[in-house]
Amino acid sequence: MKRKISAMKKGIWISWETQRRNKGIASTLGWQLFEFDIIASPIRRYVVSLYKTVTLIVREKPDFLAAQNPSIVLAVWVAVLKRYFGFLLILDAHNSGIRPRDGKSKSLMWIARWLQRKADITIVTNPELKKQVDRNGGRAICLPDRLPEAPISLPMRLDGAFSIAFICTFSGDEPFREVISAARLIPSNFVIYITGKYNGKIDIDKIPKNVRLIGFLPEQAFWELLNSAHSIMDLTLREDCLLCGAYEGVAVGKPLILSNTRALRTYFNKGSVYVDPTAESIAQGISFAAENRIMLEKEIQELKIKIETEWQNYFLGFKQYLQEVIGRNKP
Repeated sequence: MKRKISAMKKGIWISWETQRRNKGIASTLGWQLFEFDIIASPIRRYVVSLYKTVTLIVREKPDFLAAQNPSIVLAVWVAVLKRYFGFLLILDAHNSGIRPRDGKSKSLMWIARWLQRKADITIVTNPELKKQVDRNGGRAICLPDRLPEAPISLPMRLDGAFSIAFICTFSGDEPFREVISAARLIPSNFVIYITGKYNGKIDIDKIPKNVRLIGFLPEQAFWELLNSAHSIMDLTLREDCLLCGAYEGVAVGKPLILSNTRALRTYFNKGSVYVDPTAESIAQGISFAAENRIMLEKEIQELKIKIETEWQNYFLGFKQYLQEVIGRNKP
């Protein structure tokens, strides 16, 4: 089913989890965001989410539907429903939406490529991911995250002459063990605060004294930490990943310590120190950030202005591409 171009106005955004990126793009487009973050057993969660998604589409009758991928189940579901409801489908694909399980599962990679071909537009965060989608027969456009608005928060008292907030989820693509080892190589009054649920991931009895495991923080406390630390660190082993913590660090105007990948070096190209996933390199990066703090703080303010300006250009390009897709679907 196709609709006349003049009638194609209504868009909705669906996600099965709460994420800042969804709110940023959806609000700028003027589309309503629906987040079904169901807390239940896996089977019940999927059943309820699938039902809520289809009833929402029946009720809203959107011309455009954007969905976050992952969830790959949500992406497949709306790709199937597209055939029956006739909306134009936009998939906002994170790294694991393009290469689920880092490409180690043939079946999931087949599904990912199929989704890229079925979507009218696949949104990605950087040019390397766009190349992958284009090679797979999809139609991709780059739209990085919008810088978040950092809330006003009271300062949090942190220990040490130089404090580092390491934003971590203790997942397999984060070199958190190397960060803990790096703490032994830096001055004892340089203190690393590590966020995230660490239970079962590390031996807490063997961490250095200048490491603070602070667990998962509520949003307000999280921003208090970022506003209070001297530097923000966010690391990944993935080559084509732009990290949320880097955006958050820019938002609060704090120097960044990031992984030495092309994607991060290209986008966060000022006010940042790049490190390899070894204890020695991370320790050297922390020392450099401490010694050059004033220079890096000045650069990060310049980067903030640059990213905000460039994002507006990215968004205008996305809107123009959206019009081109509408034109191709004109009866």
